[in-house]
Amino acid sequence: MVTEEFLELVDHFPYRAWSYILKNILAVILISISVSGCATVNPSIPNDYYGPRAIIIDSENRIDKGKADLFYLSHINGLKIKDSRSESLRASYQQGNNLTTVILETEVPSRKQIFTIVGRTEYAMPARAFVGAVYEVKGDISFTPAPIGKYVIKGTLGKYTSTVWIESVLQPDEIIGRIKAEGSSKLGFFKK
Repeated sequence: MVTEEFLELVDHFPYRAWSYILKNILAVILISISVSGCATVNPSIPNDYYGPRAIIIDSENRIDKGKADLFYLSHINGLKIKDSRSESLRASYQQGNNLTTVILETEVPSRKQIFTIVGRTEYAMPARAFVGAVYEVKGDISFTPAPIGKYVIKGTLGKYTSTVWIESVLQPDEIIGRIKAEGSSKLGFFKK
């Protein structure tokens, strides 16, 4: 509700002052939005951990030079870590339709933890992602990696079913955990 006092104040305030105030407010809003997009990336091994370690290796299924299905570790115990998707997007920046995939090998403590694994279709060009299908499946797997163990994240992405899993490199038949999405795992336009 606008009061008479407010209207009198507005009449006495020059246009330049209003322009200055609105520009500053807009600047604060834009800076707040741009800073809020930054995500903290945590180390995969805590600074105070000196025990045995294992390695978890990400993987890819290359579809063409500008498209691949990535299978990667994204979080440990709910904390975001450096991941293959972010590194691949960074490496592919301003390279047109050339997706330069960066497949990480992440060292992790050999203790019981919750690992968030993801399978996702990735394109080099955002325009291709908007018109093409982007599939994603993700979930949490709780397990204790063996000391000096090596594990790989693999998966399949498709129209009717998508699956991502962790398997032992030394014993490929040993599936540690599996996340399966029945039905379409295709992302909507605004989630790509």
